[in-house]
Amino acid sequence: MCSSDTEISLLKKQLDEARREAEAEKQTAQEFLSSVSHELRTPVAVLRGSLEALCDGVIDDSEQVKEYHRQMLAESIYLQRLVNDLLEFSRLQNSGFEISMSPVNVYDVISDICRSMRQIAQDKGVIFERKYEAGCYFINGDYARLRQMLIVILDNAIKFTDAGGKVMVSCLEKENQLLLCISDTGCGMPEENLGEIFTKFHRLVSDSNRSGTGLGLAIAKEIAQRHEVEITVKSKINEGSTFEFMFKNKLDINDFM
Repeated sequence: MCSSDTEISLLKKQLDEARREAEAEKQTAQEFLSSVSHELRTPVAVLRGSLEALCDGVIDDSEQVKEYHRQMLAESIYLQRLVNDLLEFSRLQNSGFEISMSPVNVYDVISDICRSMRQIAQDKGVIFERKYEAGCYFINGDYARLRQMLIVILDNAIKFTDAGGKVMVSCLEKENQLLLCISDTGCGMPEENLGEIFTKFHRLVSDSNRSGTGLGLAIAKEIAQRHEVEITVKSKINEGSTFEFMFKNKLDINDFM
């Protein structure tokens, strides 16, 4: 084979490889856009539920109306941040990409998501239980991304739990570590698949998840890793699931008071 034939063969191989990469990128982009719609559903539902309650006159006490307005503003701000976070998912996977860190009280994040998600659970007929006393456990973190991480898990817990079932949020603080548990009595997952659930685009196929593409848990895992939070999951089919978040890097509140 002459040198020109070798060059042509090499060029063809490079073009084939480039085409395969382009097709893979196109597929990833399509999956990503589908995942965006999945991630936007929760804050939009919270906003709609609050607006419907106000418009229908269900909430008419002035202080409650103000609280609903504050919550809707918070959801709107979070919605804007969520869109940016989804678009920056690839950056979260890049160790060189820095996120905004500041002292965050983890209990504030937990209470925030419980207020937001309680209405979603009630609308579906799911019992929502909060088993903890708010306290102070500060870490160096990004409030919005920690909130996003926990909402992904709590949203899934509600989504995969039928009416009459239960979702529970509990905390246990011991020896400068905070264990947060989000449990449900939903459909559960096969134990043999638990090692794959944080893989990007991994999806549990069920009637409750027809449009999901599995990006949520991958995002949650990336955020947890950035905060050195350990996530573990226990689940059994038809018995429910429990996600545990272990926060270990407690800040001394005196360092920033």
